[in-house]
Amino acid sequence: MGLETIINKHLKYTYDNGWRYEFWLKSEKRIVYEIHGGPMAGRYNYQTSWVQEIRADEIYQISWVEETGTVVSINVDLPNKRIFTFMTFSQGHWEKAEEAHGDKRNPSDFDRWRGLAKIGGPKERHTIMEQATLEVIEDGRPDYMGDIEDDAETL
Repeated sequence: MGLETIINKHLKYTYDNGWRYEFWLKSEKRIVYEIHGGPMAGRYNYQTSWVQEIRADEIYQISWVEETGTVVSINVDLPNKRIFTFMTFSQGHWEKAEEAHGDKRNPSDFDRWRGLAKIGGPKERHTIMEQATLEVIEDGRPDYMGDIEDDAETL
């Protein structure tokens, strides 16, 4: 029992609304993800994450805060191949989605994303709850997804 079942997993999934995502959970403190469908498509990012086991070796919660001010919490149900997500986008991130595209490893993208967090306040957030179907569950980092150091700056 513990986090070893979810750590170092690569998951691809599609939300019921058609948005396509994937992530690699490198460690308890680092998630790396790419967005392939929906308004945030074209975004490559990594975050400091918090992970907890909900049901032994089956269900996990992974949460993070983005440099854009967006907060994400996903519950991963491995046996049923489902993801349940709560996202609360900052006003800047939601209303300027095109500006949120890019790659955090590029300093100009990272700086621009930080600026999105400064637009609006708590009352102007756009909150979404969505469910997704897991299409790929595999061990390890895919070759095309870059490795990110655990101490890389995220906010």
